[in-house]
Amino acid sequence: MKSIIIFGGSGYVGKNIIRFFAKKDYKIIVPYQRQINEANLRLLGSVGQIIPFHFTTLKNPKLLSILDTTEICVNLKTSWESKELLLNKSIFKFNSDLIKILKSSPSIKKFIFFSGLGSEKRSTLRNEIISKTEDLITKELENSVIIRPSVILGNGDQFLSSLIPLFKMSFFIPLFGDGKKKFQPVLIEDVVKCLSNIIAEPNIDKKLFELGGPEVFTYKEFYVLIADLINKKRVFIPIPMPIVKPIVAIGEKTPFFPINSEQLSLFESDNVLNNKISGFDYFEIHPKKIISAIKKSI
Repeated sequence: MKSIIIFGGSGYVGKNIIRFFAKKDYKIIVPYQRQINEANLRLLGSVGQIIPFHFTTLKNPKLLSILDTTEICVNLKTSWESKELLLNKSIFKFNSDLIKILKSSPSIKKFIFFSGLGSEKRSTLRNEIISKTEDLITKELENSVIIRPSVILGNGDQFLSSLIPLFKMSFFIPLFGDGKKKFQPVLIEDVVKCLSNIIAEPNIDKKLFELGGPEVFTYKEFYVLIADLINKKRVFIPIPMPIVKPIVAIGEKTPFFPINSEQLSLFESDNVLNNKISGFDYFEIHPKKIISAIKKSI
């Protein structure tokens, strides 16, 4: 049985990847640091097929043993912290230590790191650390692939799960900035399909992929689409960035505030594909429109 280890596998994207590769008869190892529901993960495959386990350090003997015998390593683990120390530890330092282990592993045939579309264009602390991490991965690992997906949509995704209830409850919808910034959402099933092709192709090394759907929306256009699909009239209230930034800066210091400064930066610049970088076209995959995901979430 082929094996794959997925860091950050308990999140939305991870669960969809697990479900897909479980059907392909992979043995799937899911190391985690923060508390998760292990039973729910195991139910995504057959008995004994999915193995979640807790670790506190990459030097964990069990984890090192697994990395010595696993063929594919996927890292979805990331952070939206606003503090430099925590961001550097969870993204750059973690990947730096992992790379050192993978370089000495006799079994790892491919390392796949999930980044984010447009991260290199935004001059925030988090994006600077991600960019530094991407450079390190490309420099140090021959058998590495970086995937930059756009906003990922699908049944149960975090983006729509936050938006749809708001649209159903409130007549007034806040719109950060002027609503004219563009993004290119992509369906989870297309992202997983591309990942499957990357893993199946042995000669893809030191490669970068950007994944976006076939449609480009402004945030206002996307909000109008949601309102139309739920058949509700909504009024969109633009909140200028100079006003919303101080509010978020204060609110993010509380434990339950829905957005922080790093996440707010997504609304400040276009988040669309760079057509000079490989994407779905590399595998002749034709990504689907996202309207199906919205309808399933309503």
